[in-house]
Amino acid sequence: MSRFFALASVVLFPACLPVFAADAELAVADSVLVQGQIVTVRVYGLPLDTVTGTFDGSELPFVRSAPDSFYTLLAVDMDKKPGDYKLAVRLSGYGGDDIAAITRTIPVRDAGFPVQRLTLPPAKVFPDSAATARINRESALRNRRWKDWSDRPFWGDRFIAPLEGELNRFGSRRIINGASRGPHSGADISAPAGTPVIAPAGGRVLLTGDFFFTGNSIYIDHGLGMIGMFFHLSEIDVAEGEMVEQGHVIGRVGATGRVTGPHLHWGIRWRDARINPGSLLELKID
Repeated sequence: MSRFFALASVVLFPACLPVFAADAELAVADSVLVQGQIVTVRVYGLPLDTVTGTFDGSELPFVRSAPDSFYTLLAVDMDKKPGDYKLAVRLSGYGGDDIAAITRTIPVRDAGFPVQRLTLPPAKVFPDSAATARINRESALRNRRWKDWSDRPFWGDRFIAPLEGELNRFGSRRIINGASRGPHSGADISAPAGTPVIAPAGGRVLLTGDFFFTGNSIYIDHGLGMIGMFFHLSEIDVAEGEMVEQGHVIGRVGATGRVTGPHLHWGIRWRDARINPGSLLELKID
């Protein structure tokens, strides 16, 4: 379903030449997006110095892919309210002057996430004071590291799955021991304990550790605000600060943390947006 749709409007600035009106192109990989989806946005057709943009007010980092082409990734958080949102892009020439402003309305639709019912040990659902203190410390640590991403992308032309298997339960609304809990912000891949887990793309190991809810966990900075998360591992085979390449074994499937059996929880965030890893696998970046 990856189709590109051209720009909606181009506003020229007085200093530019009229030819830019016909040459400037903005293409979004899908005309209608759903919660949790990520797509490419491309600007091409002009000899540009820089491209900047926002989606619903949040900054989009554009990357040059050719002398006359830039791209970025646009993601819709799993809980974003359905509706129409503004994509705005500004083009700058080599003289430093703005050439044009391009805007586009992006419709976002409800993804229709399922409901998942789980039964877990009470201590994992209602932690005591000591466990709560641990959870708070771990949350503070993640928050400190979360925005420490690199200012360049480490991915290539595509992402690959961290292991073979069906991706399940992204976005499911969880009812645990009869009580409603937060939505499931990653995809689960079932596999026997000890199965190797590989890096879906290159990156820098941002954080590792044994956490209350997620067990043995790895966070990888894929660059520009793309963070990959790999939870419930039996082994961690990388160290913080280590650079990894796509396909590098980073750990092994396990059943640590709050789980009902061995599997990998694979989560992806693009800046602050929680996205479906399956959508990431559909990206074509070239």
